[in-house]
Amino acid sequence: MKKPRVFYGWLVVVATFIANFMATGTGFYSFNAWLQPICQAHKWSRTDINIAPILGVMIGLVCQVIYGRLVRRYGARPLMLLGALASGASFALMGRTDSLGLFYLFAGILFLSNGAFHGIVPNTAVSYWFEQKRGKAMGISTAGISLSGVLIPALALFLLKKFGLPTMFAVLGLLTWVLVISSTVLFMKKKPEDYGLLPDGIEANAKLEGAKTEVCPADPVSRPSLLPLSYFLRSQAFWMIGLAFGLGMMAVVGVMIQLKPRFSDFGFSDKRAMMMMALTALLGVFGKYGWGRLCDSFDDCKVIAWMFLIQVIGLIILLFARSQILLLLFIVLFGFGMGGVMSTFPIVTASFFTRENFPKIYGYIS
Repeated sequence: MKKPRVFYGWLVVVATFIANFMATGTGFYSFNAWLQPICQAHKWSRTDINIAPILGVMIGLVCQVIYGRLVRRYGARPLMLLGALASGASFALMGRTDSLGLFYLFAGILFLSNGAFHGIVPNTAVSYWFEQKRGKAMGISTAGISLSGVLIPALALFLLKKFGLPTMFAVLGLLTWVLVISSTVLFMKKKPEDYGLLPDGIEANAKLEGAKTEVCPADPVSRPSLLPLSYFLRSQAFWMIGLAFGLGMMAVVGVMIQLKPRFSDFGFSDKRAMMMMALTALLGVFGKYGWGRLCDSFDDCKVIAWMFLIQVIGLIILLFARSQILLLLFIVLFGFGMGGVMSTFPIVTASFFTRENFPKIYGYIS
């Protein structure tokens, strides 16, 4: 059989890139465009609206564990298809209700369904198809998260000003259906071994000189490939990875979901504030790929320590920023630093606990 020119795993990466793009765009970055207009339209406060993402975080904590079990058994394809169908419908309905209770209901369904094609599900798919090139693959896959911050808010703001709130929500919901469902049907497959392939596209018995290996803290010969949760709960790495990335994600989510309104509070126009937020997200695209590639070449823990340090410096600058120069410095440092959080988290988890255990462990660490 003739070996294909392009390893099929890269097509899986394309599907996960699109899934991350739309899930983050509707459930996260689009808030920057419609938060203020929907408050004005329905006389709701920002606090009222911000209850929705708080509910989303709680839903996400539970569903990541559940989806981890499901993706290990059924693969990513059925979860992503069902998730995209529910996500598109719920997002469209969010723009057609003037009841705060129904808004919370539809938002809850949105976050629940987005979890089926974002987070543990696409990350598991990528980790199954890549080992030595996992950093590069995960960097490209998760770059869709930050790219959505460049394009989705701008598209949402255009639709909002041109056609109004209901149409904006409906178009983005339809876009979720078209992009996620089509790419999943075309490209998503479970494991390379199911199709006579090996991770990274290497030949049987081939070895990459100097390639990194997974470092699950146990003897790989004497342990089963799938380990019970109790084993990992006794591992220091389990708790340290969870604590570090939990704190890191607090900063990323808390800042990026309302960065455009924050820039508006500084006195910038809607267009200028949106451009500044988009620039921060664009630097996150380079951050996801850059930090992922660095993890392929250097020690994961040292790379991640530098990533968090740059992110912290950026946040400190924002706290005291009173000039455009300092705000630009914040955008560069925080944008590039926070970009690596979502790409390095699955990389280091799979590196420590192996790709077979990844779906179970990633959900609990999350």
